[in-house]
Amino acid sequence: MLLQIWKPSQRISLILDTGSSSLSFPCNGCKDCGIHMEKPYNLNYSKTSSILYCNKSNCPYGLKCVGNKCEYLQSYCEGSQIYGFYFSDIVTLPSYNNKKKISFEKLMGCHMHEESLFLHQQATGVLGFSLTKPNGVPTFVDLLFKHTPSLKPIYSICVSEHGGELIIGGYEPDYFLSNQKEKQKMDKSDNNSSNKGNVSIKLKNNDKNDDEENNSKDVIVSNNVEDIVWQAITRKYYYYIKIYGLDLYGTNIMDKKELDMLVDSGSTFTHIPENIYNQINYYLDILCIHDMTNIYEINKRLKLTNESLNKPLVYFEDFKTALKNIIQNENLCIKIVDGVQCWKSLENLPNLYITLSNNYKMIWKPSSYLYKKESFWCKGLEKQVNNKPILGLTFFKNKQVIFDLQQNQIAFIESKCPSNLTSSRPRTFNEYREKENIFLKVSYINLYCLWLLLALTILLSLILYVRKMFYMDYFPLSDQNKSPIQEST
Repeated sequence: MLLQIWKPSQRISLILDTGSSSLSFPCNGCKDCGIHMEKPYNLNYSKTSSILYCNKSNCPYGLKCVGNKCEYLQSYCEGSQIYGFYFSDIVTLPSYNNKKKISFEKLMGCHMHEESLFLHQQATGVLGFSLTKPNGVPTFVDLLFKHTPSLKPIYSICVSEHGGELIIGGYEPDYFLSNQKEKQKMDKSDNNSSNKGNVSIKLKNNDKNDDEENNSKDVIVSNNVEDIVWQAITRKYYYYIKIYGLDLYGTNIMDKKELDMLVDSGSTFTHIPENIYNQINYYLDILCIHDMTNIYEINKRLKLTNESLNKPLVYFEDFKTALKNIIQNENLCIKIVDGVQCWKSLENLPNLYITLSNNYKMIWKPSSYLYKKESFWCKGLEKQVNNKPILGLTFFKNKQVIFDLQQNQIAFIESKCPSNLTSSRPRTFNEYREKENIFLKVSYINLYCLWLLLALTILLSLILYVRKMFYMDYFPLSDQNKSPIQEST
């Protein structure tokens, strides 16, 4: 998604992260930052920016004073860190359906160091959407609803394969699959695109005196509130919910009665306990055939019985039928890094079911827990890190995830979410016109020229060396130096 920091405005692309609380991005002068969609934010361009300076120990919110600036530091579960300093400026949330823009002052983090995944991510920064802790820096989402009392304290995230939509002040019933006359597949041109996605923003204002664009359709929160199954948020400040089961072919593969999981849009993949991951991986491995001409491997799979499996399946016949169809349709499967399975097609791959409160089972389709990688669909599940199970973007996908901050609850509804390709949005003045290499800090065009020059130099050196080896100078013998006339005399 995009955010404008001004004045004058500098547009910043951000990862929408419900698992963290900070708004931060690289700033001008950062030598340890990656190359992202936009150039680092330049505080000198903004007339409204103000660095949070300090003297030893006078930083607010219990922040540390480092180098006469209040330190910004954020650690993540995979072990990476980003750090720098705090500054304040005015942020503006643009909306495509509302002429009125929401603006307020916010304390933000300036990256002076990035590492691990942050070096390579496409988005320039991170926008945390979790809640404010006691005596902590006020978070974006709390300030947002504080400065716009006409908005109900509800927001929803609707993610598709290529982007999505952030809806502030409610949610969009028209996206619910149950409310659509025809449940069609995603547009084929959408699925075949290799473009990255962007999250657009829609405001659902409850003030009926607003512009005509806030019509009656946008004012209501939902027409189908009784159909929504809500899940209680179990912890303060972060969005944890309880999971009571995970079914594959009718069999619950969870060995615990319940599991607390963080609903985190900032995590690309869903992270689950190792024993659950291994169970899912076991069955997916059987459905993963990388050589359709290997008769031995195919017959070995076809001879499997329910009793021979690690854990018998309630719907074993459905499992065998899916396996036969995969073989018949030659749905090729390959494995990439860490043994992650990737299939040519989504057909005949199993649905997973997450058991929530009141024994409500939420379907988790292959189009969601798999992600598109070139012409394949790859598994978007990983083993949890630091004992922290996470429902990541691969669980969000093709659902509208609704966060009701007033009632402290979350809902998941199957939806046909819009796609907003990054390539379709207008460019901004602070975007890179040509990308640079992250490590050498030079443009790729210049880098290719250097490599070409180096290759030609090496080739020329080899030619000269070979020529020298095979070239022989002719040195005549001493007798051969005499002419015939000299010999006769």
